[in-house]
Amino acid sequence: MTLSRLAALAAGGLLALAAPIAWSAPRVMTAVDLVGLEKLSDPQVSPDGRFVLYSVGRVDWKANAMQSDLWRIGLDGSDARRMIEGPVSGAAWGPDGKGFAFVAKRDGDGLRQIYLSPIDGGEPRRLGKLRTSPSSLRWSPDGSAIYFLAAAPDGKAMAKRKREKDDMLSFETPQGRGRLWRITLADGKAEPVIEGEFEVEAYDLSADGETILYRRAPSDLLDDNPKSELWLKDGKGADRRLTDNDFQESSPRLSPDGRSALFLATAENGRYGTVNPNLFVMPAAGGAPRELAHGLPYEIEDAVWSADGREIYITATTGVRRELFAVDVKSEAVRPLARGDHAAGDVSLTRNGKTMVFFKASATSPGEVFRIDPARPAPVQVTHLNDDIAERFRLPRQEAIQWTAPDGQALEGLVTYPLDFQPGRRYPLIVQSHGGPRSSDVFNIFAYSRFNPLLAAKGVMTLSVNYRGGTGYGDEFLQGMNAGYFRHADKDVLSGVDNLIAKGLVDPDRLGVMGWSAGGHMTNRLITVTDRFKAASSGAGAVDWPSMYLTSDTRWQRSEWFVTPPYGSAARRDLYVDNSPLSQLDKVRTPTLILAGAEDERVPWTQSVMLHRALKALGVETELYLAPREPHNFRELRHRLFQVNVQMDWFSKRVLGRDYDWSRAPDAKDDID
Repeated sequence: MTLSRLAALAAGGLLALAAPIAWSAPRVMTAVDLVGLEKLSDPQVSPDGRFVLYSVGRVDWKANAMQSDLWRIGLDGSDARRMIEGPVSGAAWGPDGKGFAFVAKRDGDGLRQIYLSPIDGGEPRRLGKLRTSPSSLRWSPDGSAIYFLAAAPDGKAMAKRKREKDDMLSFETPQGRGRLWRITLADGKAEPVIEGEFEVEAYDLSADGETILYRRAPSDLLDDNPKSELWLKDGKGADRRLTDNDFQESSPRLSPDGRSALFLATAENGRYGTVNPNLFVMPAAGGAPRELAHGLPYEIEDAVWSADGREIYITATTGVRRELFAVDVKSEAVRPLARGDHAAGDVSLTRNGKTMVFFKASATSPGEVFRIDPARPAPVQVTHLNDDIAERFRLPRQEAIQWTAPDGQALEGLVTYPLDFQPGRRYPLIVQSHGGPRSSDVFNIFAYSRFNPLLAAKGVMTLSVNYRGGTGYGDEFLQGMNAGYFRHADKDVLSGVDNLIAKGLVDPDRLGVMGWSAGGHMTNRLITVTDRFKAASSGAGAVDWPSMYLTSDTRWQRSEWFVTPPYGSAARRDLYVDNSPLSQLDKVRTPTLILAGAEDERVPWTQSVMLHRALKALGVETELYLAPREPHNFRELRHRLFQVNVQMDWFSKRVLGRDYDWSRAPDAKDDID
């Protein structure tokens, strides 16, 4: 029983009166179970080390959404309690650890607002009345104010135009610029601290509150991110530019003494490159950035300073794992903090730096809060939200496998085994390709979009291949898509399938393939190069790279895959055509299910319509579902549930040759004609 379920009983005064709970044997997970799984995120330890704040995603079928409640627990794992009922976001500790701020939209709020709450409970109070929606809260060191990011509110003229629907505006022209604001606790008055004809996209405060490190870009368009630079505002209010380059600096943070800044960037030798994100430090007074621990084959995802500034703690993807390390700033030596078959992240530190808190998920846990002493790292579990998950549900086994591609490249992937797996038997296989593509699959069976526990319960094995073009295996591996998106990637995936067949694990006559985003691109490609799959599910996948390039909300990195943009007399049309599934759809024989969000800007829904109409015209069995109101990744609960159900049904009938019983939302009622 999870903490939130226990809390619900306790709040109703029922816990002491309840009869002894009769524990039953673990059961097979359903689509509703998977979509509705409570998951923990964003742990933050208090500066004094007494408590940890964290969010718990809770299903609300009436609202048709996941609601994030804010919880508090003692650092020793005691006294877990829900502090704020969601939806709530952006929690930030006060410097004395006696209270926290958060962002919510409560009764009477037109927009999301900042609220303050004491750590011991009580009714939160709203801080002022904002005309713009805040994010990225950060207290001033003296506790007198809170900094936040928010767009400039509409002026009177623009607000009037929008009310009157006289709102024809120039496409992708900046309107309300992103600013850094400061709101004082004494009077709730908010005023911009940094503003201009640019976007403030990230910031950090010095320990004394006198200096602000911030990243600004020409606009909020994704393609302007590489044009962003780091700036510094000193205690006298003067702004000074720190960087001038062709790459995006992310995760900027000032050292405890304020003399240095760190950031991450896909850069090498001072210039942008097709490389895994690297770690850099530079003097706050100005000077050239210095890359630390050059040559690490990892994807560094986040970085924070130690309390004394001698080390930097990094979260790094190391293939199928996401682990924690410490990098010595002076010697550049790297030492492990938390290694293993897991996905770790969301690091925060106490003020004295003696305790680090982080999130860790694995193939047996949707994720919990852990703590360690960075000097003597031995992780200790703090929360126990889903400790009983293996008692409630039958969970499959997941393990990493390695093999060699035909051209000699070492490859790695994850296999999830069917329940009741028996050596010597061959099983149906569903191939799952990760998105990105600049990412990698890491240990996890609890993603609703993958529904591995459901497939395992049907006797299906799944395979996720970390193909070339992804991160976590060094820069040469990442560059495997340059000058040809499918130079290696599709061959890598098929080599993984062949490896399992050669081992006697997989039935070659019962194969399926699926993926979302870049996984959808991969699925669309695979059905054009082989007819060995009995069914495919393409989620938000590209089928025609020229139109994808020009209609997506991001383009800059795609030029590397095709050398040039798709327009103009010098365009490499050969690469665009050769790597577009559209040009080879007459070879498809695989029944293909297609899913996409009707408001997707990343991989526009038109790509899915093109695929569906072409396959239908060619006589290939296909169905297309466009989810209303949804962006690239679905947010509404019923759409997520449909996404799982329809794919399970598709594969059950075409790969397994059996029907599938759709899982229904708890509040679903029989239709009445």
